Amino acid sequence: MTVAKMFDRQTELPNRDQLETDLELKGLQDREVGQLSGGELQRFAIAIASVRNADIYMFDEPSSYLDIRQRLAAARVIRGLVTATNYVVVVEHDLATLDYLSDFICVLYGVPGIYGVVTMPYSVREGINIFLDGMIPTENLRFREESLTFKISENADELQAVHTQAYHYPAMTKTLGGFKLQVEPGDFADSEIIVLLGENGMGKTTLVQLLGGKLEPDDPKDKVEMRVSMKPQTSERSVWGGAHRSVSPKFPGTVRMLLIKRIKSMFMHPQFNSDVLKPMNLEGIMDQDVQTLSGGELQRVAICLVLGVPADVLLIDEPSAYLDSEQRIHASKVIKKFVMSSKRTAFIVEHDFIMATYLADRVIVFEGQPAVSSTARTPEGLLTGMNKFLRSLDITFRRDPTNYRPRINKMESLKDKEQKQSGSYFFVDTD
Repeated sequence: MTVAKMFDRQTELPNRDQLETDLELKGLQDREVGQLSGGELQRFAIAIASVRNADIYMFDEPSSYLDIRQRLAAARVIRGLVTATNYVVVVEHDLATLDYLSDFICVLYGVPGIYGVVTMPYSVREGINIFLDGMIPTENLRFREESLTFKISENADELQAVHTQAYHYPAMTKTLGGFKLQVEPGDFADSEIIVLLGENGMGKTTLVQLLGGKLEPDDPKDKVEMRVSMKPQTSERSVWGGAHRSVSPKFPGTVRMLLIKRIKSMFMHPQFNSDVLKPMNLEGIMDQDVQTLSGGELQRVAICLVLGVPADVLLIDEPSAYLDSEQRIHASKVIKKFVMSSKRTAFIVEHDFIMATYLADRVIVFEGQPAVSSTARTPEGLLTGMNKFLRSLDITFRRDPTNYRPRINKMESLKDKEQKQSGSYFFVDTD
């Protein structure tokens, strides 16, 4: 069935045309629903739910597969459904998007698969901060041992002091059908995380594959030769190291057997166990068959595998995919700590803005037209890079004074107007 026919069947409200514009679905009307990509299908599913006349609208992880611009467009669509006679319930793991679209927050805590507790509704800021702090002050109850803050504590001099080796890659181009990526020359150092910022279809994954040697540039002389460990977007088709060995959820064995086969020396290392395997919570699934793992479990295993392969450079594509908010916190802390302690470099593609901000030492900004042509700029500082990226999206962020997490300003709000006027799209200081 085509997108247009499905819309015809489901439409009950007069908002279809506006939804197709806001969610970029007008060019997909003649496509079969089964042929849509993950991001296209997600936007289509949001639209289908939104054209129904309902008392309660429920959205489960609407940000999945969407870039930051698409996430905010989806959030505006969802907020637009609220009237005096209905309400909307959203389950969302991207805290920046949740902050932007919510009026109230309920925090869920407990032990996965055993029990869960839902708190009373809090204001948006208070609810998210309670979740990040791991403490419910009204009940004097702590449900997580550690709190997470997002303060940028390292300055350039401190970061430079820990670097012992520098790497360079040349200017290069890559043409894929009707799409062309131009890569400006860049450099990076060990103990550094570089986050790739850009909309879907801008070639972020292509750059990761070029740096990993999985793709050759248009000019073979520009090929990069580095010892790399790579985790692609879909862990079902993961490639580890230069040997291009595939890891599939059909692996005939347990998680323990997979880890021993791929990263035996690191798996047996006490430091890797305490710094990576334990905080990634793999103990409970060690003896499960790989082919029975859920998407989140498979993602956690994939992150441990990419960190365990001997390499100078880690290339990690969307580490937050399939993970809940709690797991994203643990994954980001594990990756950052491991990169610093092992003196490796990580290139990371990440659409969860809070996770990207927490991880990044520097950023590469992608500019251009999605699916047509784009340019990957040379790596630059977090603040200037984020500011440039957010300016291109016409979005401003401020920081929470409690834990310094990035918060999206409501469009046309006083804070939004003030920051745009001053040119500070990514605001570092507290409120």
